[in-house]
Amino acid sequence: MNRIKVRHSTLGEDILKTSQAFAPRTAWRALVLGSASSLALACMAQPAFAQDANGDDEQLEDGTASDDENVIIVSGYRASLESAQNIKRNADTVVDAITAEDIGALPDRSVAESLQRVPGVNIGRFEKASDPDRFSVEGTGVIIRGLPYVRSELNGRDIFSATGGTVLSFNDVSPELLGRVEVFKNVTADMTEGAIAGVVNLVTRKPLDNPGLNIAGSIEGNYGDLREEWSPTFNILASDTFDTAGGTFGLQVAYSYSKLKSRTDASQVADPCYRDASLTGGCLRVFDVNSGGFGATPNYDEDNFPPAGSVLVPQYAGVRTTDLDRDREAISAVGQFETLDGDLRMTVEYLRSETSFFTEEFALLGRMDDGTSSPEQRADGPWEFDSNGHFVRGILTDNVGDAYANPFGWGGIPLDSLRFLRDTKSVTQDISYDVEMNFSDRFRGNVEAQYITSTLRRDSVFGAMSTWADIDLDLSGNTPDVNFLAPIGAPDDYFTSGFYTYYWFGLDSREKNEGDLLSIKGDLEYDLSDEGFLRKARFGARWAARDRTTRNTNFSTWGNLSAPWAGRAGCAPWGEGPGCPFVPGRFYTGLPGQEFAIGGGAYVDDFPGYTQLRSPFGDNFQRGQVATPIPNGSAYFYGGDDFLQEYLNGVTDQQWDEIGTFSQSPNRYTLGVNGRTYTNPVTGEVTTCDPFCPPEISQVQEITAAAYARVDFGRDFDNGWSLSGNLGLRYVETRIDTSALVGLPQPGQFDDPSAGGNGDGVVQVSEITAVCATPLPVGQERRYCDLTGARLDEFASLFTGEPIPDDRQIKFDHWLPAFNVRLDTGNGLVIRGAVSKGISRPDLQLFSAGGVLGFSGRVDDGPLLAISTGNRNLLPTESWNYDLSVEWYFDRVGSLTGAIFAKDIEGIVTTGTGVVNYTTPSGVSQDVIITGPANDLGGTLKGFELAYQQTYDFLPGVLSGLGSQLTYTYVDGGDFRNPNLSSIGSPSVASGSAP
Repeated sequence: MNRIKVRHSTLGEDILKTSQAFAPRTAWRALVLGSASSLALACMAQPAFAQDANGDDEQLEDGTASDDENVIIVSGYRASLESAQNIKRNADTVVDAITAEDIGALPDRSVAESLQRVPGVNIGRFEKASDPDRFSVEGTGVIIRGLPYVRSELNGRDIFSATGGTVLSFNDVSPELLGRVEVFKNVTADMTEGAIAGVVNLVTRKPLDNPGLNIAGSIEGNYGDLREEWSPTFNILASDTFDTAGGTFGLQVAYSYSKLKSRTDASQVADPCYRDASLTGGCLRVFDVNSGGFGATPNYDEDNFPPAGSVLVPQYAGVRTTDLDRDREAISAVGQFETLDGDLRMTVEYLRSETSFFTEEFALLGRMDDGTSSPEQRADGPWEFDSNGHFVRGILTDNVGDAYANPFGWGGIPLDSLRFLRDTKSVTQDISYDVEMNFSDRFRGNVEAQYITSTLRRDSVFGAMSTWADIDLDLSGNTPDVNFLAPIGAPDDYFTSGFYTYYWFGLDSREKNEGDLLSIKGDLEYDLSDEGFLRKARFGARWAARDRTTRNTNFSTWGNLSAPWAGRAGCAPWGEGPGCPFVPGRFYTGLPGQEFAIGGGAYVDDFPGYTQLRSPFGDNFQRGQVATPIPNGSAYFYGGDDFLQEYLNGVTDQQWDEIGTFSQSPNRYTLGVNGRTYTNPVTGEVTTCDPFCPPEISQVQEITAAAYARVDFGRDFDNGWSLSGNLGLRYVETRIDTSALVGLPQPGQFDDPSAGGNGDGVVQVSEITAVCATPLPVGQERRYCDLTGARLDEFASLFTGEPIPDDRQIKFDHWLPAFNVRLDTGNGLVIRGAVSKGISRPDLQLFSAGGVLGFSGRVDDGPLLAISTGNRNLLPTESWNYDLSVEWYFDRVGSLTGAIFAKDIEGIVTTGTGVVNYTTPSGVSQDVIITGPANDLGGTLKGFELAYQQTYDFLPGVLSGLGSQLTYTYVDGGDFRNPNLSSIGSPSVASGSAP
């Protein structure tokens, strides 16, 4: 049985997917559906790999049994849709589901991709949520109804990964191992807390769900037309059940391996800003821009911006091409036993998922070092604008002869050729034990135990070369056409000779995380009545302990290798170290002013073995829809063919140290994360970073205890209508254990003899006033110099350097009610309502704290000291969730549903300030202003969803297999602001909220 699937990825490549599936079962389930659009149900034959809606493989669609063992039964994918529809219709709360054959039949490469077909669910298209520069062909994180507060579960139990968030990365899960995926958009009281947007429950296959011998598998191939490589995927599942005198045993093992080789091409326009229509002067901005040490003065505010008659011009542009190799391997083993009377069922399950990503990127990116400067028109490339004053096409250059921002006479914009490599490996293992018991016909219970471990390792390195170029930019088409030109007057081999390309900077980052979770859960259920209003009562409790250690240098080691404004061959720039007489640089043209610091830099020919001329943009870049961005697609990029391994082996650090010594850069790269030491600002203790320094390591433990009570009710009416629902209350207590060391400021700032003090270790007011008497550069100030009287005396007394241990056990609790009601009119129409309160806990790393206190800037009143750190008083984000839906089920596979929803959210984590009191061991009590994560945002989110699904059974012949799914979701965020908008290069305080 063969399948051919064609998929178009707007972010990366066309993928031709060919698969061979096999299933040695007596009956084959198959269904042919045509595809009219991306919203149609497009699939072909499926094996018996998926679970059946009714569990009977020998039953034809008309309900008659088949006497021919070789008959082809058309039921598979349609049965899957019917099963998912029934789950939604009969659910206790607002649920959408994807059953096994949806996952296996559609051209999806991950669970996240399957989930995008659920109404209200969107998926990310970036490698990381915090890295929008790098697309991912394969879908990544999940957002439900516009919110990232999604909780992930495996078989209804907690699951997470060590990526830094509180949920599992859905890319780490092989969809072939799942029986179904459930998306809960509201909750019942018995569900584990931790979600506001929704809960995604991954339900694995079980042997007792499909009795007998089952062997199934598939082999697939993916071809990327940009990468021009095939990627294999194969999986196999085997299960069997064994009847004994005591009951039935079931065993199941499964293995899945998937590789994906993809390439994405990106063209980007950077920092478009408004300028005067005369194009004289720089950008007109509302806020300050700080880059390269320059600051711009705001000219406007929100009321008069953009200025009338202005035009919108990009500052620069760039291109990227990125190869991503993803390997995913998963192993699953399940053992089950059920007694003959069905009163006892035990399940033991083990799941191991290992995923690795390897990224290699080549980029050509312009930049503007001077925040007050803006590009100019080149004589042979005048700028064109549309009727709105927006830039359409033209050539960007920079002014000729600017000794600092552009130290050569040909003109041009700084052009960086960047090479970036990242290797990521994550492993998640889950082992669980579940016992379901029937104590009587009306009394039931179950006990679950679970243990999870998760690890992550991520190594990254940047190497950058640089030169200058003009940018020919055309925005008139669907894709920005970016073409880098040699400056006027430059030689023909300007980009390829290496004579004009210098070593620019190095940057590395390491990350190593691990976490584990142990949980125990018990539930009891009692049938109160078969016909009374109160039908069932449920009670339960859960305890869980989660430990997580994160280590992340977070790209904090940028260092310059060389530059024309730096030194050369041992000659130091800026009057530091050995000086040399002026030597004309390689871009010197004799214009006045170029004698300033232009003779420096380390170029390709100075260290020819450390870089290579590569052509990553010469092979069908953007499928030929744009011009090759640089002549021959070639530029010099740092490193050998195995650049990342060279870095991990220490070779790259040695090379960069050699280049830095040659160039005498004042801001040189110093071995990156390797070979660092850290001086504790509180104790003065010096430690060797290996390679992580103490502030880059976070260890946090979270313990939760919860209990709930739930009552189910129902009433059947004489007109055929029925009312059902549930009301419950959940109580949860969370305890977080953290440790930290906070220190009062060191006296040496004022008392040290080099600062004018007497060195006795005690800060005097006179020593502070002496420092205040020394002049500062223009634009700088010492606010503490405005202190007077008692506040100045108190300020001086705080400079003791005394350490303050800040080990805390943080506790918070919540009462979480949930109410769900469902009215079934008996003719396919269902009206459903739900109200609940939910929480989403902050990422554990946000509770980490520590550091040295400093002046708060408050002169007249308020706390004198302040610190930027984690927040020990942080609380979960809370939300009241409201849902109302009308659902019409007009066929076995046919439904039209609409829902309105609202969420009143408070305590969204963003950056804010607060006041915390610290007491030193010697008894000094001091209020301190804390800047860091805070529960400062809130608001109301509302919207509606529409969904339609139908198979067109009324069409003749094979056309009766056609069908379609259509969904539409509208979300109004009101006054919500994005809490993930942090400063460039800084991690967001809320980044842990998204998977």
